Amino acid sequence: MQILDLAVEAIRKQGTKTRVNSLPLAAKLEAIAACGEQAARIWQGYLDKPGTPGDKYTIVSWVGADRAKQLHELSLQAHVLVKDVCAAVGDQARFLVLDESPITLAYRGLKEGETGPQAAQVLFAEQQATNKHLRLLAEKLRAIRPAAVKPVAKKAAPKAKKKKVAVKKKAPAKKTTGKKAVKKPAKKK
Repeated sequence: MQILDLAVEAIRKQGTKTRVNSLPLAAKLEAIAACGEQAARIWQGYLDKPGTPGDKYTIVSWVGADRAKQLHELSLQAHVLVKDVCAAVGDQARFLVLDESPITLAYRGLKEGETGPQAAQVLFAEQQATNKHLRLLAEKLRAIRPAAVKPVAKKAAPKAKKKKVAVKKKAPAKKTTGKKAVKKPAKKK
């Protein structure tokens, strides 16, 4: 489940810096784990009643097409949820490759000398470990506390500085004697 590990880590980093709401994503991880629980019940059902032995090549021949189809449908449901979690990562999601399934499928071959019930026991244990890991990832997302929202302070308009205007001093008024000043005619040369 490396893809979900990477996605959760990216969401954790974003969540501490931004206001990412991680609770819906944790719920999606829980839904993936619920699909995994259903898959574990299918594997357990096979282990309880293995039925007739199959060939020496594939698990499907031992488990049966019906169970294999149920596991595949659960995988498709989980795949949609995995895409949703990865989409929440944002731009970093383009680096995540969606080729993993959180559901153990019945499509792998048997190892040399391995029987169907032995392989089913291994796959059942893998499914339980995956479910536990998914629940831990969901807990990590629930533990994210978004960055405290700081109230946005309104910027006060800068106070207009009063320009100091230099007041010109008026020249002292000439005292007049009450007589009109008469212009003297210009002298001729």
